[in-house]
Amino acid sequence: MHKYCFCLLLLVSVSLNLKAQTSWYRVKLGDSISVAFPKMPGKGAGRSYGCKDSTGVVFAASVSEIAKAINFDIATFDSVVVEQDFANDFLEGFKPSMPNYSFGPVSISDLTGKVSYQIEGKSELDKSKVYFIAIFIDGTAYSFTCVLPDGKSVMTKNLFFKSIRIGK
Repeated sequence: MHKYCFCLLLLVSVSLNLKAQTSWYRVKLGDSISVAFPKMPGKGAGRSYGCKDSTGVVFAASVSEIAKAINFDIATFDSVVVEQDFANDFLEGFKPSMPNYSFGPVSISDLTGKVSYQIEGKSELDKSKVYFIAIFIDGTAYSFTCVLPDGKSVMTKNLFFKSIRIGK
């Protein structure tokens, strides 16, 4: 009986330690959107956050009031953000921030009722891939980026993107 209790106690203890090691840090980016990072993110300029995990994977999230920046009211912005030409222009504006990367086309989709863009890029020089999602809510772009060194599993990237929560 003592062996059984000891084994059960050991199993519970190991389970709790494993759970504690996999906890992520949730950051609220706006009234109705948040994302979780694998470790406590640092705060960057404006409303941006980021971190690098122990395997070299980089995670970032930022907020940009894009409709205001391009002098569009929300109704006008909402009507153009769904157009491929606008998405392509968005990508062209994004490219200078990552000059070593070549990018594929912008994919436009609906993410829980919100327009979103997905962009993937690769850098032979940096030996990495970048994955980017922008979600547009009321003229604001909520951007999520994950940079994976070559050979790293996409599992943490998938967990990061799946941790995005939209809604009250």
